[in-house]
Amino acid sequence: MGDFVAGLVRLMLQVALLVAGLAVAAALLLAAAVLAVVFGLRLLWARLTGRPFILKFGGMGVDPAATWRRYRDWQQQATRPRGRAQEQAPGEPPAFSPPGAITQDVQDVEAKPPRH
Repeated sequence: MGDFVAGLVRLMLQVALLVAGLAVAAALLLAAAVLAVVFGLRLLWARLTGRPFILKFGGMGVDPAATWRRYRDWQQQATRPRGRAQEQAPGEPPAFSPPGAITQDVQDVEAKPPRH
């Protein structure tokens, strides 16, 4: 009789765990389907209205085209001469220097002979 009860309890536990696993899998599948539908509707609305489709994560818009446009404009500004060419004093930064550029003279390091 004890073996029968132990087997029945084990079977019920296995069935309960199987049902719980299926419920979690169904919830994840449902969440993915809802996200896919929302994404598809936003893409469809963007195409219907002629607006660019911008991904928004956490309220922040990400527009890859605008990012590349800003980089290209920055590059063109960096290569475009400004006004008259002016002579610069030694140690003075150039008229345009990109962020993080080294504006001071740099000295090369001389190699030392190896120690024995």
